[in-house]
Amino acid sequence: MIKNRGTDLIAKNFTEEDIPLLKQKLREICAQSWKAKGYKLTNIATLTKEVGISTETFFRLYKSKEELFLEVLSMIQNQLKKQWYSMVQSNSGIEGFKKAMNWLFEEYVKHPTLYNFNNPDYQLFIKGLSKGEIEDLIENDKHFFDEVLEHLNLKMRIPKEKAYGIFSTLLYTAAMKKDSIYNKCEIFNFLLENSLYQIFASSSSLASKNAMKNHGIN
Repeated sequence: MIKNRGTDLIAKNFTEEDIPLLKQKLREICAQSWKAKGYKLTNIATLTKEVGISTETFFRLYKSKEELFLEVLSMIQNQLKKQWYSMVQSNSGIEGFKKAMNWLFEEYVKHPTLYNFNNPDYQLFIKGLSKGEIEDLIENDKHFFDEVLEHLNLKMRIPKEKAYGIFSTLLYTAAMKKDSIYNKCEIFNFLLENSLYQIFASSSSLASKNAMKNHGIN
């Protein structure tokens, strides 16, 4: 059974009912460590010690370290999505998208070990994944982008795939060394501001277009 002793979780002869709690605790501690230290320094021995289980028990719960990290990444992405949608509840259209993008950029800056996809530490994680798992990560990101466009009722001026590539590239500026060239937050905001109305049709232009159509003007 599982016993709580303060923040410690001791697992001895745990049952099937105990497994979800153990896995949730591992995900939470893994997420904290990944943000603070990165993938490589977040090792199974440290995680199991924090949770209060053996390495043998860990491998009864997960086939590999990568399997746990994939679950953690999914958990964090769901948290990001929830926060994103919370932010755009009162800010629709392009302004809502811009506000959410700025928030996401700040998250990337605060936790580079987790969101800097080009650093060697993150690439080490990617190398441990199968081709299918990598493709799933990419597709999940694209699917979220589609959901955002639909939720905010944003109309595209350019192909969706190109827009996705542009916004992904903008977020990569978070990985720049701090102000190595210029203030990276200002760079991001400048690029974002100058991209939005080339990528999306504004609500006013959509209204004008619909009015012209209603009056039979091409």
